[in-house]
Amino acid sequence: MVFTVSERDRLRRDLVNAADTDPRVVGAALTGSAAVGREDRWSDIDFALSVDREIDAVVADWTALMYACGAVSHLDVRRGAVLFRVFLMRSTLQVDIAFWPSTEFGATGPTFRLLFGDANEIPQSAQPDRAELIGLAWLHGLHARSSIERGRCWQALYMINNMRDHVMSLRCLNEGVNAVQGRGLDDLHDAREFAGTLVLSTHPDELRRAFHVLTGLLLTEISDSALAEAVRALSPGAAVQR
Repeated sequence: MVFTVSERDRLRRDLVNAADTDPRVVGAALTGSAAVGREDRWSDIDFALSVDREIDAVVADWTALMYACGAVSHLDVRRGAVLFRVFLMRSTLQVDIAFWPSTEFGATGPTFRLLFGDANEIPQSAQPDRAELIGLAWLHGLHARSSIERGRCWQALYMINNMRDHVMSLRCLNEGVNAVQGRGLDDLHDAREFAGTLVLSTHPDELRRAFHVLTGLLLTEISDSALAEAVRALSPGAAVQR
């Protein structure tokens, strides 16, 4: 069962009406693609609420509302004082509801359209930190190497896949596109060289091959000569690809 656009739009209208009639909710906004007119057939619902009191009770009441509307599970993600509760509907529609203390409610990026209430001026969300991405890439690289040599092939596959995510995010930073959650990967000038990092089997030789290519791509993102020398030693013979 897959949700329809009309079902999504109807549920969003119901949520906006519920926010408008909840006296504890003093502001609401659409976030995500719908806020900037880029919604498509597969877009989810992103909704932010500004709550001025009884925030735990508001979360509980809205959670009950979502389950009454057909939710089958939910996931919580916290960012400081803000709770992002992500609901999976029976129709496979994803609904993200952010519960903000009213003193912190505001736009963290361009995909924010205020529906009612007031929004505070708050710092905008930044791209990932370059040094942290590099660190995570070489860390997963270390564990990929040891997993391969220990014959732990599935763990090696996991580490290589995570390493690739960080190296691709570094490429996004380099080209000035969105480096968060893979959102800019399809906007890269040419991501085809990453195809060689895809592991085609769990045979140790195949794992080494993909790891070797990936290490070479990581080297293109590193300017520190001492770190580059250490990374090169992870997969001897890895060449800079660009």
